[in-house]
Amino acid sequence: MPLSVSLCSGRTAYEVRIPTRIDLEAARGLFDAKVATKHLMIIKIGDAEASLYPSGRMLIKGVKTGGEALEIANQLIGRLGIDI
Repeated sequence: MPLSVSLCSGRTAYEVRIPTRIDLEAARGLFDAKVATKHLMIIKIGDAEASLYPSGRMLIKGVKTGGEALEIANQLIGRLGIDI
C-alpha cells in the first residue's frame, strides 16, 4: 500500500497514511517536538505542523495542497528511517 493523502473532514489539514507503524518513542530524539507522548507527536516543520500517530497516520497543517503535505510526509519518513 503506497502513501495516501486526503483532505481531512474539517478542511484544516491533510491526512497522510503510511503502510507501517511509527515508533514515537524512538522518534523523540529525532525531532524538537511541541508534544511527545507514546500516542502522539506534534512537530513544527517550516511553516507547517505535523501530528504523527503510531498507526502511521500523519496530519499535516499549514499547507495549501496535498502535494505539499506529501513532500513534508516524505521528509518525515526519511528522517524517521522508514523504508516504504
